[in-house]
Amino acid sequence: MTGEGPLLPGDAAARRRCRSLKRRRLRLLLDLMGRVDRPERVAAALALGVGVGLSPFIGFHFILAVVLAWLFRLHKVDTVIGSFVGNPWTLPPVYAAGYRLGRTLLGYPPVRVPPLKWERILHHDFWVAFRGPGLSPRLASFLVGTTILALVGAFVTYFFARSFLRLYHRRHPRVAERAARRRRHGLHPPPAEIEVRPDERVH
Repeated sequence: MTGEGPLLPGDAAARRRCRSLKRRRLRLLLDLMGRVDRPERVAAALALGVGVGLSPFIGFHFILAVVLAWLFRLHKVDTVIGSFVGNPWTLPPVYAAGYRLGRTLLGYPPVRVPPLKWERILHHDFWVAFRGPGLSPRLASFLVGTTILALVGAFVTYFFARSFLRLYHRRHPRVAERAARRRRHGLHPPPAEIEVRPDERVH
C-alpha cells in the first residue's frame, strides 16, 4: 500500500490527458525540428544554432542564426532553436569560463588581466571594464576562449542530436518512411496537418 488511497477514475483520466499532452508537445517539437530532413541535417542545424548562441557576438545571435542557416541551406527554425542555448542564465558562466580559457591560452597573467564581474554581464558597468589599457588582452581572451567553447558545444550538439534522431527514426519507422517520402516529393506540411498514428507515439 502506498498510503495515497485508491485511484479514482477522474485521476486516471487526468493522468492520461497529461501524458497525451506531453507526447503532443514532444511531437510538435520534433516536427518543428524538421523531421522531414535527414537526422544529419537536423543535427547540423541545431549544432550551428548552439555554436551561434554560445559565440561572443552577444546581441546578434538571432540574426547570425538565420543568416548562417540561409547560407548553409539548413532549417532556420532548427538553427534558431539551437541558438536559444545562449540566454541570460547560461551565458555568464560560459563566457566566464571562455574568458579564463582564452587568458590561459594566450598567456596573460592575472595581474595584467584582472577578473571581471560576470554576474554583471547584462549591465553597462561590465562592458566599461573593457576600456583603457586592459582592452586588448581582455577582448582577445574573451574572443578566443568563448569561440573555442562555442565550437566544442556545436560539435557535442551535432553528435548527440544525430544519435538521438537516428534512434527516434529506428524506433518509429513510419516517421522515417514518411519523412523520406516528403523529401522525395518536396512536401513540408505544417505540424498541425500531420496525422499521428497510434504506433508513432513518443514514449
